[in-house]
Amino acid sequence: MSRSLSARRFTALFSAFVAGAAVLVTPSAIAAAPDLATTVRSAVLQQHGEALKREWDTQTLREPLFEPTRASGAWVFGSSTVPMAHGQDHGSPHMALFLARKERSAWRVELDGTSGFAELAALAPSGVLSDGEKRTFAANQSSRAQALAPTGLGLPWPVNVSWWMGGGPHGNSGNSRPFSSIDFNGGDGRVLSAGNGRVYKSCVVGRSALVKVVHDNGYSTTYYHMYNLTTLANGSAVRTGTYLGNIGNELPCGGSSTGAHVHFSLLRGNSHVSVHGMTIGGWTFYEGSQAYGGYAQRGSTRVGVGGRITNYGA
Repeated sequence: MSRSLSARRFTALFSAFVAGAAVLVTPSAIAAAPDLATTVRSAVLQQHGEALKREWDTQTLREPLFEPTRASGAWVFGSSTVPMAHGQDHGSPHMALFLARKERSAWRVELDGTSGFAELAALAPSGVLSDGEKRTFAANQSSRAQALAPTGLGLPWPVNVSWWMGGGPHGNSGNSRPFSSIDFNGGDGRVLSAGNGRVYKSCVVGRSALVKVVHDNGYSTTYYHMYNLTTLANGSAVRTGTYLGNIGNELPCGGSSTGAHVHFSLLRGNSHVSVHGMTIGGWTFYEGSQAYGGYAQRGSTRVGVGGRITNYGA
């Protein structure tokens, strides 16, 4: 390719970026603001770094991924994930969506689940966030204070179908707290969205990724170890029961897995919350004295680890 042709293409892309035209973020576009990746990574580590070190029992963390997906003018939207070390417990990496706006000579970066993110989301151009995403983020933020133990969520497989609870309440990285996660497997292995919301993928490697659904009721859910993921684009609307992927042992962003399953986690914003006392799919989950123990209760029926749980829906 000639130097003049390359220059013309770069000039056209940069002009579109400045003018506010929505473009997929490319290395050329990112080069126009070389400090954004550093700012995003710093925001993630500042908000979650020390907690992750304690949860993962480590003094050092792998560098957070910087995955911008949309840009328009002075705005960029994407995700950042802190990968786990390979072989580290039976958990999943930590993901946060970010929204950035260039203000004078510096980037303002906000992570989902914060009032700052909700504020920026309301102002973002349509090329960065759709009207539907803005509504979801606004509803998620406003509902968070009212979120109760009946989460309004189902379990991540078809209603009236039973799956195995292979691992009871445990941390996002095994023994870490809060016990926000449960391992499930069974049926045809097809993992479905636990509720209505918007779907996002981070740390995409081959046929796998960490999948997150932001719900409008104040909660978010994540799904790890899957393969054959949904082809829906980031930000697409999903309904309860929308296909997300298939249970597996995939480790696109570290961790470990024994036996095909989905590592299902409950969050508010981008912070994990305990499933203890939470009702999901018609069952109220209780943690045990140790990670991966505990049970699920529905009326007088109690199901422990290794038992089958029927999804009764939201």
